[in-house]
Amino acid sequence: MEDSKNAAPSPRDRDEDRLIPGWNIAADTQIVALGAVVVFLILAGTYLWPRIFGSDSPDELNLSGLNASAVTEELSGNSTIIPSTVTTVTEPTQSTGDTEPDLSPSVAAAVSTFDGVSGSANGTVAILAGFVGTTAESQQAETAAAAVAGVTSVDNRLVVLEESVRQSAEGANVGEATVVMDGTNATLRGMVSNELEAQTAVLAAGAVDGITPPVTNELRILQPEVDQAVSALGIVTDGEFVVESDDSTSPVGRIATLTGKVSSEEAKAAAEAAAAAVPGVTAVTNLLEVVGPTDVEVTTDLNELFDLNPIQFRSGSDVILDESLPTLDQAVAILTGASGEIQLEVQGYTDTSGGTEANLRLSERRAAAVRQYLVEGGVSDASLTSKGFGETTEFGPELADNRRVRFALL
Repeated sequence: MEDSKNAAPSPRDRDEDRLIPGWNIAADTQIVALGAVVVFLILAGTYLWPRIFGSDSPDELNLSGLNASAVTEELSGNSTIIPSTVTTVTEPTQSTGDTEPDLSPSVAAAVSTFDGVSGSANGTVAILAGFVGTTAESQQAETAAAAVAGVTSVDNRLVVLEESVRQSAEGANVGEATVVMDGTNATLRGMVSNELEAQTAVLAAGAVDGITPPVTNELRILQPEVDQAVSALGIVTDGEFVVESDDSTSPVGRIATLTGKVSSEEAKAAAEAAAAAVPGVTAVTNLLEVVGPTDVEVTTDLNELFDLNPIQFRSGSDVILDESLPTLDQAVAILTGASGEIQLEVQGYTDTSGGTEANLRLSERRAAAVRQYLVEGGVSDASLTSKGFGETTEFGPELADNRRVRFALL
């Protein structure tokens, strides 16, 4: 019995006395070793974790309340290890300074005087968007935004309209196109060939994104100017004068086309010269038809000829003096150049000397003599008649003033 008490403990008995069975160290030594491990872990968590993983590691432990010797004593007493306090501490977020003010209202107010411009801000950067008329306005708006307190830079996204409008006008054949901008309102100036081109140019300018309608039309239109220049000559009948553009040339050509009727080649050339003299016209297409003078012009020309060189007769006779034959030949030339449909009356007048009846018959014979000469010279017999009106004083106070032959258009 005593031998059994003094006998060495079995391995099973020795394992039951140890904290960690199978660890071939005495229980007291195990306690000390475990305490050392716990202390190491505490120190490692306190000093090494932030250095390795940074200050943002999750759920940092505040272990400052633990005492290493107390832990060792607890372990040596073979008691259960319970840390006195474990506190999770969340580091306060570091402030980056005061919150930046919203500058958008101030920027918007600063550019509110510019039509079509909106202002806002992103932090300290002012942002300008919208439309302005000119580059100068864009710069002015940018300067106004930059002057807002707190703005450090300006992001200028403004669209300048002036150049876009000018290009649209040139695309519609506007020559020497200029654009006057008042904010987003446009005034179009330059030269076009006709009214249709003017309307097209105004529509094109108004279609530019950002333009406030309507576009003011101050374009110079060539066609009315050509019409006025040629019509003022009074030599074209049934006239029509058109100006069109030739966009195959640079700058765009302006071609005036003339149609109608004139009495002579001289008149045709005069009409062409008048059209070509209009500033901006680059060429003239002359389609005028020479049809001879009008009946009114023929009648006027004959009377002016006979007023300048009155037809002379032998006294009391219907015999034409030789000195008047050249005048009659000129009358033949005028009449043969007239239209075939002209109808004229050759009228004879005498002075008041002699009897009334005798003067009437004499005036009739003299008118008939002139008509006969003209017909024999080549004038159509059907185009002329004659009539005597007797004595008169309507052409002047002298007797010779009233011995006349004149023409009247029927």
